[in-house]
Amino acid sequence: MNKLLKAKYFAIIVAVALYSCKPLEDVVKTKLNHHSTKELLDSLEQHEFEFTTLSAKAQIEYTDEKTTSFKVHLRIQKDSAVWVSITPLFGIEMARVLITKDSVVFMDRVHGEYFKGNFEYINKMFNVELDYEMLQALLIGNSLEFEKNEKVRTSIDRKKSLYYIGTEKKRKVKKDLKKDKEKLKEQSQIIWLAPKTYKIAELFITDPDKNQSLQGLFTEHKVIDNQLFPNRLQFKIQAKKNLQIDVDYGKISLDKQISFSFKIPSKYEQIQ
Repeated sequence: MNKLLKAKYFAIIVAVALYSCKPLEDVVKTKLNHHSTKELLDSLEQHEFEFTTLSAKAQIEYTDEKTTSFKVHLRIQKDSAVWVSITPLFGIEMARVLITKDSVVFMDRVHGEYFKGNFEYINKMFNVELDYEMLQALLIGNSLEFEKNEKVRTSIDRKKSLYYIGTEKKRKVKKDLKKDKEKLKEQSQIIWLAPKTYKIAELFITDPDKNQSLQGLFTEHKVIDNQLFPNRLQFKIQAKKNLQIDVDYGKISLDKQISFSFKIPSKYEQIQ
């Protein structure tokens, strides 16, 4: 199978959930009230998007050296499985992916091939560190769970008019560092929360040791079953291979019965 084509297929699934760019909507300047770290973390948790099953349609633009557009049908069983069907804009399915906590199955209908493996294959392909929990959280605009031993710091970002939540690695941030980019190098996860809604507006994840970073914007939140859901996602991955992914969600339905059909034809060839 053509490696470039295979990489693009995987990028559309993985990087959708993955890794800012010019905001998709202007941030309205708002006076922010001070909150303690506990209050902000509690607000973040209380406003996480909750569901049992999710079914959605989306249009994706994937950009590396050039831009390619796809339509995607996405299904998620919370904490269990992510199923994705990929079609070009003219509507014939070209690939299907099923991701669970310990497996990745990919079917290429164009070349009559399939792959069975785990996240290690994806991580090596894109030089990023992914797992199921990260993928699921990023697809719906939720945060990654903080480790119990992580030091969390919070503040008000007056330039963005957003609340700031960041975690530090073992090496503390030096007080004399003034540039944001220098400070970010010491962080493992940074979240910017919108006032009033306490939904994630921006997300930054970095691993300085491996020279990797993921940035995301979550905008155009709409009410779905009395919850706010980000209808536009924008991600940028910076690693050995730089990628940008723009996601526009269409129709979304929650907590309905869904299926994860994934029958691989016997004539398909397994790839490594």
